[in-house]
Amino acid sequence: MKRNKLPEIILLVCCSLLTCMPASASDIEVRNGNIILDFSTKIASQTSAGKYTIKRSTGRFSEYQTIGSTSSTTFTDKKVKGNPHDYYYQIIDKEGKLLASMAMDTEVFGDYVYIYSDTDRKEDVGNEINAIHEQMFGKEFSPNRYALLFKAGDYKEAGLLKVPFYVHLAGLGKTPFDVEVSNIHTPPHLSNGNGTCTFWRSAENLSVIGPDTYDEEETFKWAVSQAAPIRRIYSQRVVRNQWENGWVSGGFTADCYFDAAAGSKNQQQWYTRNSFLNKGRGKFEEIKYNYCFQGVELGTEVDTKTYQNNWDKGGNVTFIPTTPIIREKPFLFIGDDGRYKVFRPALKHEHKGISYSRTDMGEGESLDLQNEFYVVKPGASAEYMNKQLAAGKHLLITPGMYELSEPLHVTRPNTIILGIGWATLIPGEKNSDTAILVEDVDGVTIASLMFDAHYTSNTLIQVGTEKTAQRHIQNPILLTDLFFRIGGFRPAKVHVDRAVELNSNDVIGDHFWIWRADHGVRGSVGWEINTTRNGLVVNGDHVTIYGLFNEHFQEYQTYWTGEHGRTYFYQCETPYDAPSQEYYMSENGTRAGYAAYKVADNVNTHEAFAFGIYDVLHNEIMIENSIEVPDKTGIRMYHMCNNTLSGGGAKGFNYILNGIGKSTYKTHHDYRAYIDEFIGKR
Repeated sequence: MKRNKLPEIILLVCCSLLTCMPASASDIEVRNGNIILDFSTKIASQTSAGKYTIKRSTGRFSEYQTIGSTSSTTFTDKKVKGNPHDYYYQIIDKEGKLLASMAMDTEVFGDYVYIYSDTDRKEDVGNEINAIHEQMFGKEFSPNRYALLFKAGDYKEAGLLKVPFYVHLAGLGKTPFDVEVSNIHTPPHLSNGNGTCTFWRSAENLSVIGPDTYDEEETFKWAVSQAAPIRRIYSQRVVRNQWENGWVSGGFTADCYFDAAAGSKNQQQWYTRNSFLNKGRGKFEEIKYNYCFQGVELGTEVDTKTYQNNWDKGGNVTFIPTTPIIREKPFLFIGDDGRYKVFRPALKHEHKGISYSRTDMGEGESLDLQNEFYVVKPGASAEYMNKQLAAGKHLLITPGMYELSEPLHVTRPNTIILGIGWATLIPGEKNSDTAILVEDVDGVTIASLMFDAHYTSNTLIQVGTEKTAQRHIQNPILLTDLFFRIGGFRPAKVHVDRAVELNSNDVIGDHFWIWRADHGVRGSVGWEINTTRNGLVVNGDHVTIYGLFNEHFQEYQTYWTGEHGRTYFYQCETPYDAPSQEYYMSENGTRAGYAAYKVADNVNTHEAFAFGIYDVLHNEIMIENSIEVPDKTGIRMYHMCNNTLSGGGAKGFNYILNGIGKSTYKTHHDYRAYIDEFIGKR
């Protein structure tokens, strides 16, 4: 069935305002227990007149039954039972032609959120999802975005679901076990199974049900690189993180329960946090450079000897027993009362394993979408979003690209800004500040958003306007699944001074990809085209970051001035396009290149684990150190490696850290150098 595009409007549900775009009227509303349809605007361009037949079903792909007719362009459904969101309508003219489709779900979430019901014909569900895959396959810089959401139910008969660029696949149940699909694949658009550009897609809160076999086509093939998280997923199938024998550069897993094996031998690196691995990596070999597990529980069948820190023996495994402080990412779900809600999981300390069980969604709070959120759809202005924030609303941002004339300004504690379907924020041409500015307040959550630089701005997100002494120990700010892109999308010069700036104390970062584009549409990438000094600047104290991917910036890629910082897993590549050594010198021109991770000289305490930093240099350039930190007793760095992807010759890192550990300069392609630990002495 073809999906009809619906305009963005406001919805009254049970006499409670769901604040969407300001509008003068509603096309569908609940009043006194009835659902009232007004389809005048939907058929305004149609030539049909006369009597209209109204059909109703319990899902977009469910069986529609005639419930009445009308000679006007309004209709009242007086036979509503239960949840109004379970009803879908078709308007048919006298010749049997479909004029319009209407549903409460589409009213709330807009045209690019596709919601599936357990009563839907499963073949149609699979066909639609895979048609979106065909449309989006290889469209690395497309403006289109989609959220594909499943109400609780069994969707296994929909078959294999393929997930392309800018698609967010998610269950709407309370736990992953409430939604079952058969299998998921992420086919690469590059040749020979190369998944190194398989970015910007996600899956969460569902179960993948099928046989426990290594037969490649039967595996849950999440063969991805950066910015492609899987969270809160249960899988019976083997989870395979590569496509055939191709290269891949992932990856991030959190809060997942895998009954079967999960792994890959061709991944450059992978970070798994707070998950249960019943069979570990099974028959998969260790990945190539940097394999990190944190807060992970292992099944009784797993040989725990293969999950021990082994860098001192030349290995690549980092195993950290617990996660010191974390709040899992919030997500959209449907409560027992049939209402849409957002669940914000509880803050946990020294956390191990998953946050839920088969019968319990876990500790946390549920926030009613209709009462507590403004649902943002394409066309919403930054000014109106800020009015909603100032009035105490949270934001749920639906799929689209939003050019912001002013920063979204978060001033109230505990505010949530949650994206679905790869919602993308762009500082507008006249907004030289940032996309989101968070004041120094407790408990803010910014989650599941992409940030794209199209013009010039100081930052893409700024947390705290300046460094202060204010602490947020009991209720820290959480930044989770945030992805930043500078260049690549449009053929024009763009500039961001520093992509991410964290000034507040106690911030938790959980999965960033901060990317100065190394490729894109013609005219969008170059040393003097997409310019940015730093990917991440951390000025706040007690900041903890998990799963940090940060690449290709023109000075220090990560620059940390705050005390008591912690980084768990770091992936970084050099800028490919530094034109010459002369253009790429630090310390006022006295030191070759810029460190990929720089802790300022005045910092006394810093800790980091599991670093994979790679040189990819087109020209003959030496970088003195990949990491630079003060040589002080409070500085502790564990498991750091360099790898050269530059093809050998007079290119690469001279040392791994502070002149220690001879590295990749003047070696050969794929040469790996590593340090087990560095503990400062002064």
